[in-house]
Amino acid sequence: MQEIKRLLNEFCKQLKPELKDMCVSKYKYNKPIIQFYNVVAPTDYSMALSKQLNQIVSQIERPKERLYA
Repeated sequence: MQEIKRLLNEFCKQLKPELKDMCVSKYKYNKPIIQFYNVVAPTDYSMALSKQLNQIVSQIERPKERLYA
C-alpha cells in the first residue's frame, strides 16, 4: 500500500491544481473524464493522464469479497 501511495504522490506532484481536481472528481465523485475534455486540458492530454492514473490505480490490491458475513 505504501508503494501505491508513493506512486500516486509522484503522479500528483506533476499536475497543476485543476488537473489534480479533474483526477479527484473522476475517482472520488465518479465523474467521467469526458466532462473535462478541452476545458481543463486538451483532450489528448486528459486521455493520457486518465490512462496513466488507471494504470496506477489498477495496481491496488482489493480485498476479496466474502460469500457470507
